[in-house]
Amino acid sequence: MKNLILLFFVCFIPILVLAQEVDTSQIIVPIKVGYDSGATAVSDTSSTLILADDQEANVAFNDAVQFYQQAQYQAAVQSYSRALQLNSNLLDAYKGRGSSYVQLSNFKDAETDFDKFFKAKQNDGEAAYLLAYSQYYLEKTAEAEKNFLKAKSLNFQDVNLYYFLGVIRFNEEKYSDAIEFFNEAVKLDANHVFSYNDRGSAYRMLENYDNAISNYNKAIDLDDNNPLLYNNLGSVKRLNKDYDGAIQAFDQALRIDENYFLALNNKGITLYDDGKYQQAIECFTKVLKLNKDYAYAYNNMGLCYYKEGDYKSAIEAFSKAVFVNPDYAYAYIHRGSAYEMQRKMQEACDDWKKADELGLELAKEYCSVCKEY
Repeated sequence: MKNLILLFFVCFIPILVLAQEVDTSQIIVPIKVGYDSGATAVSDTSSTLILADDQEANVAFNDAVQFYQQAQYQAAVQSYSRALQLNSNLLDAYKGRGSSYVQLSNFKDAETDFDKFFKAKQNDGEAAYLLAYSQYYLEKTAEAEKNFLKAKSLNFQDVNLYYFLGVIRFNEEKYSDAIEFFNEAVKLDANHVFSYNDRGSAYRMLENYDNAISNYNKAIDLDDNNPLLYNNLGSVKRLNKDYDGAIQAFDQALRIDENYFLALNNKGITLYDDGKYQQAIECFTKVLKLNKDYAYAYNNMGLCYYKEGDYKSAIEAFSKAVFVNPDYAYAYIHRGSAYEMQRKMQEACDDWKKADELGLELAKEYCSVCKEY
């Protein structure tokens, strides 16, 4: 019985590293949308000068417009605020001030201004978009999605509207829907790098690796100096078992940024998959020189030692992983398996029980063995 148990857990370990350690599964949202096409974060919503009977308020408004156009956003906020003090019914000032707040990354005040404007002008698609944009960065995802869709229904057209809807659907794990929105984004802007990148990530989650690779390559054609894109390309080539191609992609990412430890970590995972455990250990060692607190690298190194039958070194590596991150349940599972190979069942069971306490469902299967001891 004990031999069967040992074989069972040996088989489990390689699966765990695949599920836990591919850090490139998360798409990356740019800090400032539209960066790749040279566009500003939001469209210029305050470029029209006005003249009316309320001259003092209008002068302040026009000053604000000019400040905005000159990228003097704090001065624009002050002038828009002055205009609203003089005339609280000057709705365009809310829209202009909100745009200025966005440029200052003050999304909370931007949301307040766009909300006031949009309530008064329900048919303004741009206002719905700007409100959604602000809510997105405030992590009010449900409200943002609702208002992005409202802007779409009002026929507002902007590449980032579709891009953000794609990102939201991706994070909801609705990958086919995400792809449809990214399709619309690249129809509006054929050079929108992150729509290709994130569409590739959606295809990757659907295990459509050929389409994922095609989209990552398109993104690289548009921006061949971005290490993230090569890292993502490498990750899907690894999943497609093109280990040489994956290594080449990770190496290119590291040529661009030698300190990009995520690419180095993923290169190590690829070498692990290819059975090159010593080379993988060298990669994880380099990762830890760049980021000494990266628990995943200790875990991955431990798995390499485990595969080589060096259980003492494996335990040392897993121990460092849980020292850095005491809540890293998989590292406890792995260390427990290494203890089991040393016939230290009490230590093994203690680790598996800890993983169970941390909420890892898989740990229950391991803990069931402990009833025999």
